[in-house]
Amino acid sequence: MAATASPLTRLAEQLLEQAKALDAYNASNNLPPASFDTESFVELPLEVENQRRAVIDMAQDLKRLAQGPRDLLFDLWNMFADLANFHFIYHHNLPQHVPLEGTTTYGEIAAAVGVDEVLVRRMLRIAMINRLFVETPEGRVGHSAASRILRLEPAGMDAGGFFIEEMFPAAAKMVEAMKKYPGSGEPNETGFNLAFNTSRPFYRELQATPERVRRFGFAMRWFTSGGRFSVDHLVKGYDWAAFDHEGGVLVDVGGGHGAITFALAQATKNLRFVVQDLPVVAAQGAKTVPSELQDRVSFQAHDFFTPQPVKGADIYFLRTILHNWSDVQASRILGQLLPALKDGSRIVVYEFLPGDVATTAWTDKQPFNMDMIQAIGFNSIERTASDWARLFQSVDRRLEFLGTRTSPGSNMSLIEAQFHEDGNHVA
Repeated sequence: MAATASPLTRLAEQLLEQAKALDAYNASNNLPPASFDTESFVELPLEVENQRRAVIDMAQDLKRLAQGPRDLLFDLWNMFADLANFHFIYHHNLPQHVPLEGTTTYGEIAAAVGVDEVLVRRMLRIAMINRLFVETPEGRVGHSAASRILRLEPAGMDAGGFFIEEMFPAAAKMVEAMKKYPGSGEPNETGFNLAFNTSRPFYRELQATPERVRRFGFAMRWFTSGGRFSVDHLVKGYDWAAFDHEGGVLVDVGGGHGAITFALAQATKNLRFVVQDLPVVAAQGAKTVPSELQDRVSFQAHDFFTPQPVKGADIYFLRTILHNWSDVQASRILGQLLPALKDGSRIVVYEFLPGDVATTAWTDKQPFNMDMIQAIGFNSIERTASDWARLFQSVDRRLEFLGTRTSPGSNMSLIEAQFHEDGNHVA
């Protein structure tokens, strides 16, 4: 009788089949094979996206099996070293000192940033293990696909800088904050507050320093510029056409400078939009409305902890708002909408959505990463579907939780509730 293949071999064989499918997709579309030198697998059809996710998940488990439990633990414990290494790269802006085409020397990079050559070589060689930069056989330094992105897209460096210089120090203080403020849902009793010795909540602390505000703004813009965070997933992932009629109104609560509203307005013809934010932000956003949208998009100064001034809108839209607030504070925000709702009004939320059960799938990890950020910086939570159902019902039983949806290839999800004035939906 033939021997049964081991879990390691079975997984490797399954991985090989999925990898061949991805190669076949590239070949059939005249795309170059996947490599560490070029960006690949962006904006994929659903079937191919699922194959890509399967490859990632199986490759991660294959690695874990080959490592064994002890090396897996060492790998976990040493994650801080990679973050410290990237902090060095960010601080000295090393991607800008490597030419887009061709190579340079460790000595030339060291001279450009005013750091000892041996130290630069040590730091870059650690980064190369993570496929940031490459070293040629002659010992010269060039770009990998990942480091080239950081050279070409300064906002990508801002994104890395935000994580490294804001969240990394705060993460080390998370448990200390939980001990000092047990069970707290207050936004100024967090690891972030202890790390930066401030009593101000996260956003107010950033606002005190223009450079931190600039970096955060560009980082958030970079996250939504394409790929798994692209606003295209939001535009295509919901039936906006159902509300795209004369008299239809969407209120973008906490909508910043209106970038999301502009994308939605360009995808509709009749729906009117009101973008709400604090006075300074709303005033700035009002100056940026494209001329072709000015008859359908307006801005309004509004604090979402106060009663909603726009009555009877079809949709009240909150993108990455409620995840920054504990259930107590999120209930207050939703409660301020209630007097404005008409029968049938929708509350549409766009956030990360962790699963309701545990998972070992690497491609499902991003919402859990974001949940850690909420714990570290906000004393808040990335809610599961069942969490959302409970939250809406706790605010008012007339709010019916309609469910969630996640567009293929998106890291974010739509969460939806509908208001029934008579409460007849309640079983």
